[in-house]
Amino acid sequence: MTLGTTDLVNYPARYLAAWSQRDLATALDVIAETVLWVDPAMPEPITDHTSAAAFFTAAWSGFPDLKMSPVGEPMVDPTSRRVAQEWRMAGTHTGEGFPPGVPPTGRPFDVTGTDVWQVDADGRAVAVHAYWNVAALLAQLGLA
Repeated sequence: MTLGTTDLVNYPARYLAAWSQRDLATALDVIAETVLWVDPAMPEPITDHTSAAAFFTAAWSGFPDLKMSPVGEPMVDPTSRRVAQEWRMAGTHTGEGFPPGVPPTGRPFDVTGTDVWQVDADGRAVAVHAYWNVAALLAQLGLA
């Protein structure tokens, strides 16, 4: 695959759609086998498909109705294959798994954030840097 600017512009929509559906293979298809994924909700970076799968699964378990949607248009640097996108994440805490060890609160949440991705020539993220306020999520869930 030869990755072009259009592919980079479309990457955030693929990534956010991967979060909003419940098929692990589809979700992992947007992430490279080896990745550096830094998210404030995680105690350490995700570095491979095994830990990425665990993150997707825990989030879907805790928030079965999780939806992510783009806010505005992505910012693209075709030279470095980096893409940034503001997003909105919403759902209801009706399941267990995330946050770890916390029983479901039944409360809804709606938070915004931004991700920056480095995308490889195959259209998969080799780096994900998520920027969002975990304290806002916990407050909306009644946990902080």
